[in-house]
Amino acid sequence: MKITSLKSQVKNPDRVSVFVDNKYSFSLTFDQMLEQKLKKDIELDQTDINRLKKLSDEGKLKARALEWLMGRPHSEREFRDYMFRKKADKDLTQAWLEEFRQKNYLNDENFARWFAENRMRKNKSKREIEAELISKGIPQVTIQNTVTDLKIDSLEKEALQELVNKLRKRTRYSDETKLKKYLVSKGFNYSDIKVALDS
Repeated sequence: MKITSLKSQVKNPDRVSVFVDNKYSFSLTFDQMLEQKLKKDIELDQTDINRLKKLSDEGKLKARALEWLMGRPHSEREFRDYMFRKKADKDLTQAWLEEFRQKNYLNDENFARWFAENRMRKNKSKREIEAELISKGIPQVTIQNTVTDLKIDSLEKEALQELVNKLRKRTRYSDETKLKKYLVSKGFNYSDIKVALDS
Protein backbone atom coordinates (compact mmCIF):
# COMPACT_ATOMS: atom_id res chain seq x y z
CA MET A 1 0.00 0.00 0.00
CA LYS A 2 1.31 3.40 -1.02
CA ILE A 3 0.42 7.05 -0.34
CA THR A 4 -0.69 8.24 -3.78
CA SER A 5 -1.67 11.81 -2.92
CA LEU A 6 -1.96 14.38 -0.13
CA LYS A 7 -4.62 17.07 -0.44
CA SER A 8 -5.30 20.07 1.78
CA GLN A 9 -8.96 20.02 2.86
CA VAL A 10 -11.19 22.82 1.56
CA LYS A 11 -13.44 23.06 4.65
CA ASN A 12 -10.57 22.62 7.09
CA PRO A 13 -7.32 23.95 5.58
CA ASP A 14 -5.35 22.87 8.68
CA ARG A 15 -5.93 19.22 7.80
CA VAL A 16 -4.56 17.12 4.94
CA SER A 17 -6.45 14.22 3.36
CA VAL A 18 -4.25 11.19 2.77
CA PHE A 19 -5.04 8.92 -0.17
CA VAL A 20 -3.67 5.39 -0.15
CA ASP A 21 -3.74 3.47 -3.45
CA ASN A 22 -5.85 6.32 -4.92
CA LYS A 23 -8.55 6.04 -2.20
CA TYR A 24 -9.15 8.41 0.72
CA SER A 25 -7.84 6.71 3.87
CA PHE A 26 -7.57 9.31 6.68
CA SER A 27 -6.71 12.94 7.43
CA LEU A 28 -4.07 14.52 9.65
CA THR A 29 -3.08 18.03 10.70
CA PHE A 30 0.01 19.55 9.06
CA ASP A 31 1.89 19.13 12.34
CA GLN A 32 0.96 15.45 12.52
CA MET A 33 2.05 15.02 8.89
CA LEU A 34 5.46 16.49 9.68
CA GLU A 35 5.84 14.44 12.87
CA GLN A 36 5.04 11.23 10.97
CA LYS A 37 7.25 12.28 8.01
CA LEU A 38 4.52 11.38 5.54
CA LYS A 39 4.85 12.20 1.85
CA LYS A 40 3.75 10.89 -1.51
CA ASP A 41 4.94 7.41 -2.57
CA ILE A 42 5.72 6.24 0.98
CA GLU A 43 4.80 2.58 1.51
CA LEU A 44 2.48 1.76 4.43
CA ASP A 45 1.31 -1.54 5.89
CA GLN A 46 -2.03 -2.12 7.65
CA THR A 47 -0.45 -1.56 11.08
CA ASP A 48 0.79 1.87 9.93
CA ILE A 49 -2.64 2.77 8.57
CA ASN A 50 -4.41 1.68 11.78
CA ARG A 51 -1.96 3.73 13.88
CA LEU A 52 -2.36 6.80 11.63
CA LYS A 53 -6.17 6.51 11.68
CA LYS A 54 -6.04 6.49 15.50
CA LEU A 55 -3.81 9.57 15.35
CA SER A 56 -6.32 11.17 12.97
CA ASP A 57 -9.21 10.55 15.40
CA GLU A 58 -7.15 12.00 18.26
CA GLY A 59 -6.38 15.11 16.20
CA LYS A 60 -10.08 15.67 15.46
CA LEU A 61 -10.99 15.15 19.12
CA LYS A 62 -8.28 17.58 20.24
CA ALA A 63 -9.61 20.25 17.85
CA ARG A 64 -13.15 19.75 19.22
CA ALA A 65 -11.87 19.80 22.82
CA LEU A 66 -10.01 23.07 22.20
CA GLU A 67 -13.08 24.61 20.58
CA TRP A 68 -15.13 23.55 23.62
CA LEU A 69 -12.50 24.96 26.00
CA MET A 70 -12.37 28.32 24.23
CA GLY A 71 -16.16 28.77 24.49
CA ARG A 72 -15.91 29.76 28.17
CA PRO A 73 -13.64 28.95 31.14
CA HIS A 74 -13.90 25.35 32.40
CA SER A 75 -12.68 23.50 35.46
CA GLU A 76 -10.37 20.50 35.23
CA ARG A 77 -13.20 18.22 36.36
CA GLU A 78 -15.45 19.57 33.60
CA PHE A 79 -12.67 18.78 31.11
CA ARG A 80 -12.28 15.22 32.45
CA ASP A 81 -16.07 14.75 32.24
CA TYR A 82 -16.05 16.07 28.65
CA MET A 83 -13.30 13.63 27.64
CA PHE A 84 -15.12 10.77 29.41
CA ARG A 85 -18.28 11.54 27.41
CA LYS A 86 -16.16 11.42 24.25
CA LYS A 87 -14.88 7.97 25.34
CA ALA A 88 -11.28 9.22 25.28
CA ASP A 89 -8.42 7.14 26.61
CA LYS A 90 -7.46 8.03 30.23
CA ASP A 91 -3.78 8.51 29.37
CA LEU A 92 -4.71 10.84 26.50
CA THR A 93 -7.01 12.82 28.81
CA GLN A 94 -4.22 13.18 31.37
CA ALA A 95 -1.67 14.21 28.73
CA TRP A 96 -3.97 16.90 27.31
CA LEU A 97 -4.96 18.04 30.79
CA GLU A 98 -1.30 18.70 31.60
CA GLU A 99 -0.70 20.37 28.23
CA PHE A 100 -3.77 22.62 28.52
CA ARG A 101 -2.86 23.45 32.13
CA GLN A 102 0.64 24.57 31.03
CA LYS A 103 -0.86 26.70 28.24
CA ASN A 104 -3.32 28.16 30.78
CA TYR A 105 -6.35 26.92 28.81
CA LEU A 106 -7.32 25.12 32.03
CA ASN A 107 -6.87 26.92 35.33
CA ASP A 108 -9.08 26.12 38.32
CA GLU A 109 -8.24 29.43 40.05
CA ASN A 110 -9.25 31.50 37.00
CA PHE A 111 -12.36 29.35 36.50
CA ALA A 112 -13.42 29.73 40.15
CA ARG A 113 -13.08 33.52 39.95
CA TRP A 114 -14.98 33.75 36.64
CA PHE A 115 -17.72 31.42 37.89
CA ALA A 116 -18.13 33.20 41.25
CA GLU A 117 -18.26 36.65 39.62
CA ASN A 118 -20.88 35.36 37.21
CA ARG A 119 -22.99 33.96 40.06
CA MET A 120 -22.60 37.14 42.13
CA ARG A 121 -24.13 39.12 39.25
CA LYS A 122 -27.13 36.80 39.57
CA ASN A 123 -27.43 37.57 43.31
CA LYS A 124 -26.43 34.07 44.43
CA SER A 125 -25.57 33.49 48.09
CA LYS A 126 -22.04 32.64 49.24
CA ARG A 127 -23.20 29.15 50.25
CA GLU A 128 -24.76 28.52 46.85
CA ILE A 129 -21.63 29.72 45.03
CA GLU A 130 -19.42 27.50 47.22
CA ALA A 131 -21.69 24.48 46.66
CA GLU A 132 -21.63 24.98 42.89
CA LEU A 133 -17.83 25.35 42.85
CA ILE A 134 -17.52 22.11 44.84
CA SER A 135 -19.74 20.38 42.25
CA LYS A 136 -17.36 21.65 39.54
CA GLY A 137 -14.44 19.92 41.29
CA ILE A 138 -12.76 23.05 42.63
CA PRO A 139 -10.53 22.36 45.68
CA GLN A 140 -11.70 23.83 49.00
CA VAL A 141 -8.60 26.01 49.39
CA THR A 142 -9.20 27.58 45.95
CA ILE A 143 -12.85 28.22 46.86
CA GLN A 144 -11.87 29.95 50.11
CA ASN A 145 -9.26 32.09 48.33
CA THR A 146 -11.85 33.08 45.71
CA VAL A 147 -14.46 33.98 48.35
CA THR A 148 -11.87 36.11 50.18
CA ASP A 149 -10.43 37.79 47.05
CA LEU A 150 -13.87 38.73 45.71
CA LYS A 151 -15.11 39.86 49.16
CA ILE A 152 -18.20 37.70 48.67
CA ASP A 153 -18.98 37.83 52.41
CA SER A 154 -19.40 41.61 52.40
CA LEU A 155 -21.12 41.75 49.01
CA GLU A 156 -23.62 39.00 49.88
CA LYS A 157 -25.86 41.39 51.87
CA GLU A 158 -26.08 43.74 48.88
CA ALA A 159 -26.96 40.79 46.64
CA LEU A 160 -29.61 39.65 49.12
CA GLN A 161 -31.18 43.13 49.28
CA GLU A 162 -31.29 43.32 45.48
CA LEU A 163 -32.91 39.89 45.29
CA VAL A 164 -35.49 40.77 47.97
CA ASN A 165 -36.43 43.97 46.12
CA LYS A 166 -36.81 42.04 42.86
CA LEU A 167 -38.79 39.12 44.31
CA ARG A 168 -41.17 41.33 46.32
CA LYS A 169 -42.61 42.58 43.03
CA ARG A 170 -43.74 39.05 42.12
CA THR A 171 -47.16 37.94 43.33
CA ARG A 172 -45.72 34.48 44.03
CA TYR A 173 -43.64 35.97 46.86
CA SER A 174 -46.15 38.47 48.24
CA ASP A 175 -46.36 36.16 51.29
CA GLU A 176 -43.29 37.02 53.39
CA THR A 177 -43.05 33.49 54.85
CA LYS A 178 -42.81 32.02 51.35
CA LEU A 179 -40.15 34.55 50.45
CA LYS A 180 -38.13 33.75 53.60
CA LYS A 181 -38.28 29.99 52.86
CA TYR A 182 -37.12 30.56 49.30
CA LEU A 183 -34.19 32.76 50.37
CA VAL A 184 -33.11 30.27 53.05
CA SER A 185 -33.21 27.49 50.42
CA LYS A 186 -30.85 29.64 48.33
CA GLY A 187 -28.27 29.64 51.13
CA PHE A 188 -28.82 33.09 52.62
CA ASN A 189 -28.48 33.58 56.38
CA TYR A 190 -31.86 33.89 58.19
CA SER A 191 -30.86 36.95 60.24
CA ASP A 192 -29.61 38.70 57.07
CA ILE A 193 -32.93 37.86 55.38
CA LYS A 194 -34.86 39.50 58.24
CA VAL A 195 -32.74 42.66 58.00
CA ALA A 196 -33.22 42.80 54.21
CA LEU A 197 -36.99 42.34 54.53
CA ASP A 198 -37.26 45.01 57.23
CA SER A 199 -35.27 47.61 55.32
